[in-house]
Amino acid sequence: MEKVDYKAVGLKAGLEVHQQLDTGKLFCRCASKLVNREPDFRFTRKLRLAASELGEFDRAALEQFKKGVIYEYEFFDDCCCLVEADEEPPKQADEEALEVALKIALMCNAHIFDELAVMRKIVIDGSNVSGFQRTMLIAENGKVDIGNKEVDIQTIVLEEDAARPMKKEGNKIVYRLDRLGIPLIEIATAPQLKTPQEVKLCALKIGELLRRTCKVKRGLGTIRQDINISIKNGARIELKGVQELELIDKYVENEVKRQLALLEIKEELAKRKLSEKELRLDHKDLGELFKETQCKIIASGLSRGNHIFGIKLSKFAGLVGKEVQPSRRFGTELADYIKARHGLGGLFHSDELPKYGITEREVANVKEALACKAQDAFVLLVTDKSTAKKAFETIIERCKIALKGVPEETREALPDGNSCYKRPLPGSARMYPETDIPKTVVSKEMIEQLKKELPLTVEERLALYKKHGLSEKLANEMKLSNYACFFEELIKQGFDAKRCAVLLLEELKNLERQGIRTENIKEKDIVELLKAEQKGFNRDLSIEVLKEKGKHAEKSINEIIESFKASKVSEEEAKALIAKIVKRNKKLVAERKERAINALMGEAMKELKGKLEAKLVAKMLKEAIEKALSES
Repeated sequence: MEKVDYKAVGLKAGLEVHQQLDTGKLFCRCASKLVNREPDFRFTRKLRLAASELGEFDRAALEQFKKGVIYEYEFFDDCCCLVEADEEPPKQADEEALEVALKIALMCNAHIFDELAVMRKIVIDGSNVSGFQRTMLIAENGKVDIGNKEVDIQTIVLEEDAARPMKKEGNKIVYRLDRLGIPLIEIATAPQLKTPQEVKLCALKIGELLRRTCKVKRGLGTIRQDINISIKNGARIELKGVQELELIDKYVENEVKRQLALLEIKEELAKRKLSEKELRLDHKDLGELFKETQCKIIASGLSRGNHIFGIKLSKFAGLVGKEVQPSRRFGTELADYIKARHGLGGLFHSDELPKYGITEREVANVKEALACKAQDAFVLLVTDKSTAKKAFETIIERCKIALKGVPEETREALPDGNSCYKRPLPGSARMYPETDIPKTVVSKEMIEQLKKELPLTVEERLALYKKHGLSEKLANEMKLSNYACFFEELIKQGFDAKRCAVLLLEELKNLERQGIRTENIKEKDIVELLKAEQKGFNRDLSIEVLKEKGKHAEKSINEIIESFKASKVSEEEAKALIAKIVKRNKKLVAERKERAINALMGEAMKELKGKLEAKLVAKMLKEAIEKALSES
């Protein structure tokens, strides 16, 4: 396809950015963490659909309900409670999460509401045990500057994240409840983004704004973008679950190409004068034609007791195989629909045959059996009779939509930059008030206090860090780190900026790589350690202190330091230990001679665990190396 003129096609896009906050869970007091072990127990539910307070059923929820799926939930004692199990009313929203959301609203210059009410949003895909998601509208009418223009922020919402889908077993989906209830902030922009590059730039700017708070979770799955995309004469689609920022522009490009291709199909069908009446649910069992087939997929299906059915798609010849996205055709769109609605793995269509072991003769026989003319296509399904009827109904429905152009729908982001059908676009009949949580009043005093606590901009941070002597490398690593706010507090308390940056950005990260539980090392522990260093505690031992803290959360930093001081070693014992280290590394000593001291210093300090001062250890190493060299 030729390069697209996005202005000419009328591209309009908007973003919904969902970011997990690094606080406690939103509506209970459990820890926000993911676990990877066997659950403490499991329970099973089957969700039912209820009408909204307007007496209407949401179409997306209705489609999900018709699948009749059973849900199993994995429960963990250290991060789940009766709120997640929907056996206890939710508590008031987590104060820290709410404050972070209000700060983000202030950073966007958004209008914050005086009262915050929790709403229930109907979700019956099993991702929430209750059958709805709790959500709070925090603010509206903000702005984000993306460089070439300001983009309007329509809404800022605080809501609970969903449970994690782990596996599907037939008609049952297994969810893990550790993620359920983790606070999510959702920032929704107006549809003012006119190119794929603007969409990507806006996502990056919002991500930067969120990270400035130092209170967002990091890593894959902690931030997710939904993109609303439309073009002139097309339709609005909601692209769900984009996680890879580098691919955002590619997703937009491919969706525009998909909608343009669907409009081309519409034009061609109009030229062929196809009417809805010609698309009939008239399918046939074609088992007799494939008794001797060499197609392994069909043969395997027939051997399991399934049948092969076919249906004619009038005047669709050449269009079912038309590319609508890179490596995806209109036939793939049909397959997406029957997979999402009926669980079928795929279909065969005439535009791709003969292939897969299906011969020319078999294709000709199918065309004859279905009375296909030159402009007609056909589709084959291998399944049972009941499923075939429902799947063909869906295929005919989707082909009728093709006469009108592009359907509004929710699509799922695929890893390659393409997307597939997920469900209909949800309507407005899915929200109703939460009756278990009182409204939260946002006072003027609270807002004024939060304004004083707003994080620095990236530019302000870089200027501050440069003033305190940080290298460009450390400054760039720190500016959007979750340690940035804490680091700035340490500077205010008079601690050395470079020492603090190295400790936070490098030493703690190295400990994490070694498997040390750094979550046991709190901000107050870092302050205690830095104060001890100011009073003369050997900095070379700080890593050993932090290791001990990581292993024993109940111990204080000062207790660990005192235990180190109490276990002194004699010079004779130290010399003997150092002599062993030098002997163990005799090859290194022979190659580097006196310069080997730098390489062996860390090993010596580690084994001595701070029982001697670093200067004395260095002196002993120097003497041991000189002795070893003289004896060689």
